[in-house]
Amino acid sequence: MDHASLGRLEQRLREHNEMDWVLVAQVMEEAGAEGYPATEETAIECIVQLHEQGKIRVGTYRQNTGGFVPWREPVGDLASRLQAALAPQNRSDPLGPVMSTMIDFISK
Repeated sequence: MDHASLGRLEQRLREHNEMDWVLVAQVMEEAGAEGYPATEETAIECIVQLHEQGKIRVGTYRQNTGGFVPWREPVGDLASRLQAALAPQNRSDPLGPVMSTMIDFISK
């Protein structure tokens, strides 16, 4: 993803982040609106780039903790960690991982 497209996508994601954490599903949706494939692979690419720039934290929603729990830093191979986190664990709920894995912008 080129720098200009990532910048536009970042702005769209920041709008979501004003209300709540940003779901991977929302990253996929907004990437699609920018003309990129609305896939987990595209979302992972965007998330890795934003994380490398120091703009976001990545984490998981945990109901029993009250919300977003960031992954411990430093996250080694973020792309691999995201791929593992997004693998469906429950066949009856294939969307679960893209709805419970999230990002949060460090500075709002």
